[in-house]
Amino acid sequence: MKRIYISCYENHDSKYKDILVKSNEIRGNKLFTLIDSNPDIIEKDFSSKKENIIPFIKKNILKNTDVVMFLVGDETKKRRVVDWEARAAMSKYGIFEKCGIVIVYLPELVEKYGAKIPRSVLPKIIKDNVDKSDVFVVETTWDKIKRDINILDKLLNTAYAYSKMSKYDVDITSFEKDNFNNYPI
Repeated sequence: MKRIYISCYENHDSKYKDILVKSNEIRGNKLFTLIDSNPDIIEKDFSSKKENIIPFIKKNILKNTDVVMFLVGDETKKRRVVDWEARAAMSKYGIFEKCGIVIVYLPELVEKYGAKIPRSVLPKIIKDNVDKSDVFVVETTWDKIKRDINILDKLLNTAYAYSKMSKYDVDITSFEKDNFNNYPI
């Protein structure tokens, strides 16, 4: 059983996270162990120590995480916290390893684009990495999980194995150049 962190746009897509958590509880928490956090922790640290946000997330939130599941909807790519979580997931920091990545495209994207969901819906750091030949992520749709929640075991195990092989490019220089103050939390 994998330890997972579920990243999503809290104000818009948290209902899907809630469904996953409830489904896991109904099954006696045997699908995954949830690593949860309070988004206020990230915002508080951002306000006081902006330059240390990625290590902060890695050390304080993702330290015991095997896989980060990104629930991707229309607004996800605009959320700076999701970008920070992705960068922290892709980073090895001290004794804390890289995390596997599962991308779950939410129904609104499938309705809008069908089977050909463009990479442009992804947060920039994920978009920049997902098509590299030495990066491996798991992608699926909400409908596939909804049809068979037990598929999560396979998805999480695959993503975890992929994390060991992936060579994510998390260029901190380009991160610092981006003006994240224009992104809403």
